[in-house]
Amino acid sequence: MAPVSQPTASTAALLTEHFEYPPIALLDDIINAVNNILYKCTSAIETFLQSQPPCANIPDEEIEVGTAKLETLLEGAVDRNFDRFELYVLRNVLAIPDEIADGWMRLSHHKNVDYSVSHEHLDIRLLNLRKTLQASHHVNQKLREQTRANRQLIALLTTYQSALSFLQKTNGVAPMDETVRFLVSQAGEIQRKFGNLRRLECNSAVPLAAGHASGSSGFDVKISEREIYIEKMTAMIVGATDRENAIDIDAERKTETDVENSKRAAELVSNWS
Repeated sequence: MAPVSQPTASTAALLTEHFEYPPIALLDDIINAVNNILYKCTSAIETFLQSQPPCANIPDEEIEVGTAKLETLLEGAVDRNFDRFELYVLRNVLAIPDEIADGWMRLSHHKNVDYSVSHEHLDIRLLNLRKTLQASHHVNQKLREQTRANRQLIALLTTYQSALSFLQKTNGVAPMDETVRFLVSQAGEIQRKFGNLRRLECNSAVPLAAGHASGSSGFDVKISEREIYIEKMTAMIVGATDRENAIDIDAERKTETDVENSKRAAELVSNWS
């Protein structure tokens, strides 16, 4: 194949698309590598000459001037010879004949490309791809915000970890899961019974005798059936049965409503026990 006289724009574009960099960049890298070697050589020569014993007839500045002139001569020689090298490579190595480059070469990424697609169809595809890209960017931004929020939450939980470390100590309570379930069930039962007592308190409030209800401060106090029951049960548990005598309610002042309330309290106490 005859050498190509001059590289054309189509050839340079095709090679750039294939190599993913312009061909001239390869030649520039080669020339720069040679120049680096040249500068290392002149620097080593200057260092060697300066390390030698001084001569009486040669001044100290002569070494620097001489190495600078040597470097200039070597640079000129490299430029002349590598200019020829560059022309040879561009015309004979990194070159494609025009009759082949103009529509007869197909690169690997050009396979399965349909050139018959209309511009309108391509515009629609580009619009859809642009929308997809924008949606992906939006999702990515939301994920980044969620990531920052999660990091802040983790930092907050880390600060609370030391304060809640006592929960890891079981204190001999085993099995823990059954104990927790039992406590939850008992708490619900206690809450239910406490609600019943609150309703009973609202429905029945029994006034005590004036002498028993009035304290040193002179205020009148009303004790409900629930408080009477609690007082009696406390006395029974601690064995202080004589506290029952301290609760003195005049039976004559009880009305029919009080009797009914007493029955309700008795039924509630039986259910509770």
